[in-house]
Amino acid sequence: MNSKKALPRLQRFFVFAAFLIISATSFPPLGAGQIQTPHDRPAVSAGTVTAAEPEKAHPGNDVSESGQSTLWRRYIWQSMPTESSNGSDPDPDPVSEAYQNNDWKPIFIDSRFALNQGAALLLGRLRTLENEAIDPGPFRLDELSQSLDTLDQCRSALQAVDPAIRDSRAESLFDAQPAGLAALSSASRSAGPAAAPGANPAVILERYQESFRSASEADIRLTTAFFLFAREMNPFLQKEQSLKALSGEIPFSTFFKEVEPKTFNYETLRSTYERYKKLSAQGAQERVSMPSKARHGESGNHIRELQKRLQQEGSYSGPITGVYDSETQRAVKEFQAAHLLDPDGSVGRRTQELLKVSFEEKADLIAYSMQAVRQSPSRAHSRFVRINIPQFMLEYYKDGQLQEAHKIVVGKATGKKVKFRGKMVGENQTPTLVSSIERLILNPRWYVSDRIRLELDNQAKSDPEWFTKHGYVNMSTRYPWGAPRVFQSPGPKNALGRVKFEFPNPYAVYLHDTPLKHLFARSRRDFSHGCIRVDKALELAQTLLRDDASPYAEKMKPVLDGSRQLFVKLSKPVPISIEYIPVVAAGSSQVVFAGDIYGILKEGD
Repeated sequence: MNSKKALPRLQRFFVFAAFLIISATSFPPLGAGQIQTPHDRPAVSAGTVTAAEPEKAHPGNDVSESGQSTLWRRYIWQSMPTESSNGSDPDPDPVSEAYQNNDWKPIFIDSRFALNQGAALLLGRLRTLENEAIDPGPFRLDELSQSLDTLDQCRSALQAVDPAIRDSRAESLFDAQPAGLAALSSASRSAGPAAAPGANPAVILERYQESFRSASEADIRLTTAFFLFAREMNPFLQKEQSLKALSGEIPFSTFFKEVEPKTFNYETLRSTYERYKKLSAQGAQERVSMPSKARHGESGNHIRELQKRLQQEGSYSGPITGVYDSETQRAVKEFQAAHLLDPDGSVGRRTQELLKVSFEEKADLIAYSMQAVRQSPSRAHSRFVRINIPQFMLEYYKDGQLQEAHKIVVGKATGKKVKFRGKMVGENQTPTLVSSIERLILNPRWYVSDRIRLELDNQAKSDPEWFTKHGYVNMSTRYPWGAPRVFQSPGPKNALGRVKFEFPNPYAVYLHDTPLKHLFARSRRDFSHGCIRVDKALELAQTLLRDDASPYAEKMKPVLDGSRQLFVKLSKPVPISIEYIPVVAAGSSQVVFAGDIYGILKEGD
């Protein structure tokens, strides 16, 4: 997988430094602050983070347990990194903005310098970053763990000299250190046990300073990790949603669930990824060597190997008999379907090749897919068309719910490489892109491109009337070699079928109907020159027009019965994203290894 970008700038607020210092004499009341019941953090070792504990029900924000002391402003402000500050940027860094919204009080640490429940939930998610196929490097977990260990040590040292540890008890000590012990004792009468007998006020003050300093550093690291995790899980998430979670308007448990993809059965991908990682670590992949296609009733060690291998994939659960019986054949068909092969139950060359793919390779494919799912441009919309090239599928969503799914034909994997927009791509490959469907054309004409006209010339060599018989019309303009340009008239033989879906893009590709319906019965469907053929395209067209409140939704039939080309502009363009996700979830427990049909992942190695 590609390495992640470095952490973003942590703060850009020093342009306001003078103002903050001047205004430090008066502080507004504490805002929403924390939403969780605080608790002590279990000890952690370097390089690790603790697991999350269950979030406790709470009627509201427990302000009494949130940071109270106005000293937090000073220490958090001083602990903010300065190497990335840029006062010329009008947009505040999200970490800085989070603390501004929280009146410069800690977000993940309570008034007793302990981690609160929100911190436990965040640390639990950070502990499982690798299960999400997220590179833990940018999170600097070792440094975070060290900060939390330092905080534990400082808190323990403070508690030893002041059992009634609380941030607000430090105010009098900082205001008047010589009279600090008396002030602390006075505060103790209402706040809890007195300071330890014989405790030196200067020592108590020093321990509070250490605790404020270490807690501020740890809280900033946690807040930074929170924003980084949110962005990794959903790069289209509005910053305001993250700020609401940090201010307590959204429970952390709810927030962490909401940032996960909702339309991909993401949990299935995650659990399958963990399973293949474990299989890879075990290093006991069963080897399959088939001398020929297996036949029903055939037996031998090669069938035994096949059954063990299918068992590892989760397709076969019967006994290892070494006999190619009905249950084994069913498992073979299931394996084939899960790899987009025609499920004929025959262990042919391609099936054997896929049985040899290592668990590590499969885990890598899932990891790539999980990242692609999280970064899917469709997540920015509630109504959209999404196409997954390797899966040969189109999905239409409305209000975030799947409305229709259509088989598609995409561009051929074969063909020479050409340079386009600075990189080499297959001349027939369907590109990934983001756009919006702006209009539909009923009874479209097909204007033949230069490259395809040369292919048609080869088909027409033996028949001078071939173009006329197939409805092609000469135009006044000419191709570079002098032949007249042609378009194909609307009709049953038109290569675009009865409807075309247009969306602006630099590749000149589009969606369209096709007269070659039989190709949709194939498992692998890369047959086009780059455009996308849609099964049941007229149904999709009618749905889009109906949801657009277009009068043509109910007038399609009389238009299609004629031969006039009709352009229908959508009042609300429909976002479309053409994506490349090699592994997809098929329900709550199964995945489909659609594969890397264009070899894009291999090119990135």
